[in-house]
Amino acid sequence: MKKFVSHSFACLLVAALAAPAIAQTPVRFSDLSGWWAADPEFGGESSHLALHFIEKDGKPEGRLWLMAIGAYDIPLGELTVYGNSINFKESFPLTWNPTTQTLSGVIPADAAPVYNIPIEFRRSGPVEKPAPRDWVKAAPWPRVLWTVETGAPVWAGLERDPASGLLLVANEAGDLNAIDRDGKVRWKFATEQPIRAQPKVLGKVVYVASDSGFLYALDLKTGKEKWRAKVDTVTAPRLPPNDPKTRWDRHASSVMSDGRLLYMASRDKNLYALDIKTGREAWHVTADDIMTATPALHGGSVIFADYAGKVRAVSARDGKQQWIYDAKLTVPGDIVVAEDRVIIGSRSYDLIALDAATGKELWKRYYWFSWIESPPVVRDGVIYTGSSDATNVYAVNLADGTFRWKTAIPGYSWQRTVVTDDLVITGSLGKGAYPASRNGAFFALDRATGAFCWMFLEPPSEETVKAGKNWGFAASPVLGEGVVYAADFNGRVYAIEAR
Repeated sequence: MKKFVSHSFACLLVAALAAPAIAQTPVRFSDLSGWWAADPEFGGESSHLALHFIEKDGKPEGRLWLMAIGAYDIPLGELTVYGNSINFKESFPLTWNPTTQTLSGVIPADAAPVYNIPIEFRRSGPVEKPAPRDWVKAAPWPRVLWTVETGAPVWAGLERDPASGLLLVANEAGDLNAIDRDGKVRWKFATEQPIRAQPKVLGKVVYVASDSGFLYALDLKTGKEKWRAKVDTVTAPRLPPNDPKTRWDRHASSVMSDGRLLYMASRDKNLYALDIKTGREAWHVTADDIMTATPALHGGSVIFADYAGKVRAVSARDGKQQWIYDAKLTVPGDIVVAEDRVIIGSRSYDLIALDAATGKELWKRYYWFSWIESPPVVRDGVIYTGSSDATNVYAVNLADGTFRWKTAIPGYSWQRTVVTDDLVITGSLGKGAYPASRNGAFFALDRATGAFCWMFLEPPSEETVKAGKNWGFAASPVLGEGVVYAADFNGRVYAIEAR
């Protein structure tokens, strides 16, 4: 919720429809005072909620507890009663049934988008807010081999060229840094605008898109510009989270290539196909909304998705549409194809698998109260993703979408994981002045069980917390030979022993 719990809970408890009132004795506050609990079910999973009716300054009001995202005692405002129907200032209408002693309704659409999920509260005992987890003791610290400063926060995923050993790190200052195996910056290229897209190495060229509106092709060895192509004709500014019109467009599309053309989705609503040698446009296709997800290639198709929730497959040769699927809400993270299945995460709280040839939906997996921003990673028939407000990392079976495990982590995990033979490695972003605890960290989980193996916990400054700023790790890490590389919101790059 934007007002109480931001990000995937945008505007919780707004514009829900009340259930019809039951023609019985009107409800009194004495019938409601105290604690209530509900365990709504959807998609084969349930979530525990609590509702607390209290008196404040002589007026009845309600407080909501959302265990799935660790948000407790959220004020709903003053209680109003209309016969057997009740509501709060922050609209959450419910119907009192004196026979069953229950409060029933539907989870508001902005709290559970797309689906009308029934909810029924019953009397319960008091709920206590759990003590904050001591993440420092969650796992041993890893061995940090070296660090290097880039001078500005890093959002864009990291890229590494195995042949040269160069690590490519782009930051908010608009600089692309090429760092060698020893942590020395070999060259730097300035775009003068923030870079949110992961650099991509193809052969001896590195391609990187910037908020300058250009895609740059640079010589990998020297950083010298070979060409640039305009790939955003709008270059609209990214609005900060505290702006009521924010789109939460944190990342940007990288490029994919079939060896002949480069394919890139843009915030100007276009999918561009560019000549890989010159950057000259071959064709473009216009979507319904802005795009931040890197497209995927499958056979002769390019598959891409927009903020309207539309997933499309078009011909890689000429952009002619082959199929379209409606995910209902924004698909912000990169598209992945594995075993002829398209895997996407949506702000409808769904992880979705589609048939790559037809776009037919094969299955969905619901993440309670959480956007799925993290690009999926598939290995040996298992999908690994992070989440947003749910603050979990998940292992999901590719075949049918069933959970293998999920692990609670310190903060938001919006980035792509690194998956090794034994580990799932990723980071989390912290947030100050937030109703639920969010911490920045970098950590490794056991691939088979989800248990913590090691963790690097990054403490924020007091000023960062008070200002409600982010800290920690937002950029997708990358793996080298026994080393995992990560970059944080301070602009610092880490080489960490991956074991």
